[in-house]
Amino acid sequence: MNIIRTRILGSHYVGLFGICNDSICFLPPSIEEKALKSIETTLEVKAIKASIYGSSLLAVFAKMNNKHAFIPSYASEKEIETIEKEIKVKIINTEQALGNMFEPNDNGAMVSKDLQKRAVDEIKNTGLQVTQMNIGKTDVVGSCIVSTSRGFLVNPNITKEEAEILQNTFKIKGGSSTANTGDTFVRNSVFANAKGIIMGENTTPYEINRIEEALEGTA
Repeated sequence: MNIIRTRILGSHYVGLFGICNDSICFLPPSIEEKALKSIETTLEVKAIKASIYGSSLLAVFAKMNNKHAFIPSYASEKEIETIEKEIKVKIINTEQALGNMFEPNDNGAMVSKDLQKRAVDEIKNTGLQVTQMNIGKTDVVGSCIVSTSRGFLVNPNITKEEAEILQNTFKIKGGSSTANTGDTFVRNSVFANAKGIIMGENTTPYEINRIEEALEGTA
């Protein structure tokens, strides 16, 4: 897989700023052109500038797989239109930080126990197998999982039983690691697709190896 360590808008918590699938990636409007181009090259995607709720923290509020972008109902019409030009949008009716509450791939979605029932039902209506539970000693499951069509990376605090549930939900293998020198909320520090991985500048060589193995599905 292609891999880079980088910063976005001066931050090594790069996962907060990007959502992607195997063909497109949405990044903040104010991202540096050099960073945008390097992300495009690494993920082998078309990069588009976008915001959600006026924020650059796209992954806090939204997630995507190869079929849909899952966007909260409080996103503006203009923000939705920008994303809708590139991929089918599924509006999720919620007041919560949607991206922190769940993580999908093309097969399934892990959803926080704290996500409102209406929102959970709307995610299920896209055809995904939904598992609703908290994992790795946290309720913000969308912040502690990175899932692609190839493999998943998860918070190292998960149990063996939780790892098996992730495999059954996503229908892929994965593994656990920290990122950015000890960050357990790995989605804040990493985003990826089946072709490449973007990780924070402070990610150690040991973490890089663990993350690559997890997202290749070989861990």
